[in-house]
Amino acid sequence: MELRRIPVLLAATAFLATTGAAEAQQRLTVATYGGNWGEAQKACILDPFAKSSGVQVIQETSVSTVTYNKLKQQKGNPAIDIAWIDGGISELAAADGVVGAIDPAKVPNIAGLIDEAVYRTKDGKIYALSTGFYALGIAYNSKDVKAPPQSWWDLWKPEYAGKVTLPSPVNAAGIPLFAHLIKLTGGTLDNPAAAVERLRELKVSSYYDASGVAQAALQSGEAIAAAYYNTAAWAIADKGIPIVFVVPNEGAPSADIRVHIAEGTKNLDAALSFVNYTVSDEAMNCLAERLYVGPPIKNSKISDKAKERMPWGAGGTVKNLAIPNWDAINAKRQALTEVWNRQVAGR
Repeated sequence: MELRRIPVLLAATAFLATTGAAEAQQRLTVATYGGNWGEAQKACILDPFAKSSGVQVIQETSVSTVTYNKLKQQKGNPAIDIAWIDGGISELAAADGVVGAIDPAKVPNIAGLIDEAVYRTKDGKIYALSTGFYALGIAYNSKDVKAPPQSWWDLWKPEYAGKVTLPSPVNAAGIPLFAHLIKLTGGTLDNPAAAVERLRELKVSSYYDASGVAQAALQSGEAIAAAYYNTAAWAIADKGIPIVFVVPNEGAPSADIRVHIAEGTKNLDAALSFVNYTVSDEAMNCLAERLYVGPPIKNSKISDKAKERMPWGAGGTVKNLAIPNWDAINAKRQALTEVWNRQVAGR
C-alpha cells in the first residue's frame, strides 16, 4: 500500500465510524400499548415525530406489566428507549430505577402540562409524564343488553352469565378493579375474602391480559359486557358496533397512561426530543380525539364529541376522577395477584 494513501484511508475510516455512530443514535425503540391504543400512539406521536425529526422509530407493542418486566431484565443496557406504562406500574418502575429522569430544560413542553400530569420522585426529579387519563367502567353491547347496567353488581345477573370479561392482574386495570371491589364489599387489601367470594360467583367468558383481547371479545360477541376502559369502549363504538360505556353507580377506578425514558438509554437526546413532542398540545389533542383519554394539557382543544366521552364527563376535570392510592395498592400488589390467580381465576 502506498504511504500517501494511508492518511486518506484513516480519515475515511474515522468518518464512517463517526457517521455510523450518529446513525445508530437516530433510532428509538418505543414500547407502546397494543390494539387501538398502539394504533393511536403511532398515528399521533410515533409517525409524526419520525417524519419531522428523521429519527427512525421502532414500535414494540405490549402491556404495562410486561414492559416493566422487560425494563428490569434490560437494566443497565436497555433495548427499549421509551416506555409507556400505566399509573401504578409506573411508580414501581421508578422505585426500581429502570426509568430515568426527564430534564424539564430539555423538554420545554412540560410547561404546558397540568400539575397532575407531572410525576416526581421524592427528591423532585421528573420520572414520568401523563399522556392521558382514563376510567374503568362497564362497556356493554346495547343490541344484546336491553336494560343498561347501572352497577358493578349488575354483571352478576343471569343475562350476563358466561358473557362477561374482566381484566386480569397482568393488565394495568386488573388490580385496581380488584381493590375497588374489595372496598365495595367492605373488605381491605389485607382481607379481600368477601370480594373473592363474589368474584368466584361471577360467570365470566374470560379474563383478558391486553385491551385488544377484550376488544375482540366484544366485537365477536363472545362477551356482551366487560369491565373496560372508556377509551377503548368508545373506539369500538366508532367502528359502528353498538358498544356503550357507563360509569357504575359505585364509581370507576381511574388512572393514566404515562411516557418514560429508560434509564441508561444510549439515545438520550433523541429520547428527550421524542418526549417533548409527545407532550405537545398537538400530540395530546390528537390522542384525546382518537382514544378519548382526558388530555393532560392546560390548553386542550378537542371536539364536542370527544368532550362527552372524557373519563370525567363533558363538564368535569381530572379532579373528578377516582384515582387509587397507588402506594397502598403497590404494597399489596403481589399478594393480591396471588389471591386472584389462586382463588378467583383458579377457582
